[in-house]
Amino acid sequence: MTTVDFGFLLTGYGLLSLVLFLATSFTTLGWIIHGFILIPLYGLVVLIWWLVAAQIPARTVRLRRGLWAVVLVLQLATILASPGNCYAWKQGNRCYSNLQVLMGRAPAGGSSRAPHWSLVENNFHTMALAYGASLVLAVSCTSVSSEP
Repeated sequence: MTTVDFGFLLTGYGLLSLVLFLATSFTTLGWIIHGFILIPLYGLVVLIWWLVAAQIPARTVRLRRGLWAVVLVLQLATILASPGNCYAWKQGNRCYSNLQVLMGRAPAGGSSRAPHWSLVENNFHTMALAYGASLVLAVSCTSVSSEP
């Protein structure tokens, strides 16, 4: 795969991931975190890659599959830890995670007296940052051949 092909693949991955994150985290808190962390990160990573690809368009790239597997696992973990039900969040209530909603321990909408899974809910921000860092690491460790 050439640097230009990888640029298109990376751009498509960024757009699809962003849509997936925003669709699974259809809450104010989720959109704030994704908007302030992931959108600028995707934009920066894709822009830098296209600047590299413009200088050396015919060179081949070699992906580190292990790093990309970590990126996808962290992406899934971020989606599961992201807010799934934020009823009365603006009034100071906590959000239920998507994991808790998917497992049936909390409703998908409306109020609930179900206990919060603080360990999962408190790590949403950390998971989003870890996912972003792993994405940057995976792209920066992508090797580009020295010959066209």
